[in-house]
Amino acid sequence: MLLLYFLSIVAVAGADMITLALPWDYVIVGTGPAGLVLADRLSAIGKRTLILEAGTPSTYASGGREAPAWIKDSNEPLSRFDIPGFFEAFSAHPDGHQCPDTPLPILAGCLLGGGTAVNSGIFIFPPAEDWDRNFPAGWKSQDMVRATERARKRIPGTYNPSQDGKIWFPESFDVLGRMVKSMGWTKVAANQDVDRKNRAFSRTPFMNIRGERGGPMESYLLEALPRRGFEIWYGARVERVIRKKGVVSGVEFIKDGERQEVHLAKGGKAILSAGTFGSPKILWQSGIGTRDQLDIVRSARGELMVDEKEWINLPVGYNLMDHPATYAVFKYPGVGAAYNYSDAYNNPNHADAENYLSLFPLLTNYVTRGQTSRGRIGLNAKLNHTILSSPYLVTKEDTEALITSFKNLLAGVKNIEGLQPLLPDLGSTSIEEFVQNYNLTRVTNHWLGTAAMGSVVDTETKVKGIENLYVVDASIFPGMVSSNPVAAIVVLAEKASEIIIE
Repeated sequence: MLLLYFLSIVAVAGADMITLALPWDYVIVGTGPAGLVLADRLSAIGKRTLILEAGTPSTYASGGREAPAWIKDSNEPLSRFDIPGFFEAFSAHPDGHQCPDTPLPILAGCLLGGGTAVNSGIFIFPPAEDWDRNFPAGWKSQDMVRATERARKRIPGTYNPSQDGKIWFPESFDVLGRMVKSMGWTKVAANQDVDRKNRAFSRTPFMNIRGERGGPMESYLLEALPRRGFEIWYGARVERVIRKKGVVSGVEFIKDGERQEVHLAKGGKAILSAGTFGSPKILWQSGIGTRDQLDIVRSARGELMVDEKEWINLPVGYNLMDHPATYAVFKYPGVGAAYNYSDAYNNPNHADAENYLSLFPLLTNYVTRGQTSRGRIGLNAKLNHTILSSPYLVTKEDTEALITSFKNLLAGVKNIEGLQPLLPDLGSTSIEEFVQNYNLTRVTNHWLGTAAMGSVVDTETKVKGIENLYVVDASIFPGMVSSNPVAAIVVLAEKASEIIIE
């Protein structure tokens, strides 16, 4: 069968726009975890599905070839993004993959996989209470059973992420595990004992496969790639959806320096999966949000902005959440300083490089599900993201919860001979002072909530006031989840795919 692609040139606000005339049933914006799940599930039913990605391929299997010299010289089929340990090197070596409109330390990967291409790869399924306490009817734990089963089948997670099956550098887990066990905590397997999250500890499950980065890029994308009618367009930075009142007809983006537009077929749907920062920006640039942000966009874009008469007032950018990180550092005989992955990017220890191709104990304390602090994001005059109000320990309840948890944890130090807390130094400060005067970053990059279900999207993940525009990603979570959110995002996208297909 021969398919012909026709191009037409349309004058728009003094600039030429290339309209790609062949329409799509689904246009997905962003290749983060939610976007890749949707790409697989929607293309599987035979619908023409296009996914637009602002960045480049990442893993070797996706076409990514970027790697330090020692990897290239090995001739192994690896890119830098296949190597899980390099996530800690990303901030020092972003090399153009940090989204240009999002400043560090906000980690925003503009490349295939989004955050899952550059994060630690931790993959912990959420307990039932995360759905039951945070989400409205239709999204309770009993409603998520099938979606969870499908996600677990694709990405079961592993407690032994290395290719050789060996658990490397177990000292911190062993020492701190003995400490909390001495206080009556129970050792569990986080992804098997999903609902046992109270006074429990587990080895960390990762989404690695065969010692390499796995997750949605491996388990969903590779299923979709061979399908007829499915395409990914790289280097396509989406500006806005094209809409008339409550109906979206296409998506506008910049590619190769040209403004382009793709059309939706009759009954087609546009889905934003650009993340907690990316999806709100597209909504604002599409005339959806609060007046202060829409005025900023209009000042920057002029006639390219949606006419004010068609603006839709929704609280986009509000409800910002992250896990506030507070670190405790310990000293214990025989446990050395943490490995410097950033320096190892170009100059790894020779034995480590060979092992891959053939520590002071650190504890991170998060305030998770039930946190009441919320922040807000917005845009500056250059249309770059900015945090308008911090989400970290804004409320008295969250601060008190963190203080109480530290008191409970550190009470166990005395049970482990030789274990000594360095941070906080309880000889010179109280736990209350330590928490309140903490001067290290609290950023965890587990951002959620800025297009929340209930206020911005409805229970079908559809943007309120728009017939065929959906948001499916971390931004629609109404409340914070218990642990690293990637698995919860995958499950959410599985559930959303059912609804969108219906």
